[in-house]
Amino acid sequence: MLHVDDLLIRQAGLCWQWNFSLAPGELLVIHGPSGAGKTTLLETLAGLRPAAGGAVRWAGRDVLDLAPARRPFALMCQSGNLFDHLTARQNLAFGVSPTGRLSAEQKVQVEAAARRFGITEVLAQLPGELSGGQAQRVALARTFLQGKPVLLLDEPFASLDPAMREEGMRWVNQMRREHDTAVILVTHHVSEVEADATRMLACEAASGQRDFGD
Repeated sequence: MLHVDDLLIRQAGLCWQWNFSLAPGELLVIHGPSGAGKTTLLETLAGLRPAAGGAVRWAGRDVLDLAPARRPFALMCQSGNLFDHLTARQNLAFGVSPTGRLSAEQKVQVEAAARRFGITEVLAQLPGELSGGQAQRVALARTFLQGKPVLLLDEPFASLDPAMREEGMRWVNQMRREHDTAVILVTHHVSEVEADATRMLACEAASGQRDFGD
């Protein structure tokens, strides 16, 4: 169980305080205008930004003092953050292994993820050779391959057309059901995901301190 208690985040003179909980297998959808602190929240949970106070507990343990790699979160940034000098297959490999060197079993995992996300035909290509939608699917597959219990997805379908966004939600829901993975998803396409959400959290544009959550 994930508990975010009075998580205080400060940035550029703004301040947000977050409170919510999330059980394994649940989907929390966070939506709101740009500047509401949604991406900042995900980056803070992942350990890319410092928290100014509060606690983030997973399985009863506060993880704010842990290095990003030791936290229970896998973050997919809106930009995807693919390694430009590596092929799509090599990018996926780093989702499974920090060295990118895979065992035979791990190679099977990568190939299975590529089939699931419809990117088998582009595995030999570099990110610069991919369409926006293909690159986003590679990034999403790499995030899933990390095997973390909580996925942090920042606009994961922004570069996909409506049909592919619907397919993307099917992937997310399948992962939740198969692996009991908890998901925090930031989106502007609320109508396309609200039917699948376990819970929703609406944010407003930041001005001074804003409190969000339960």
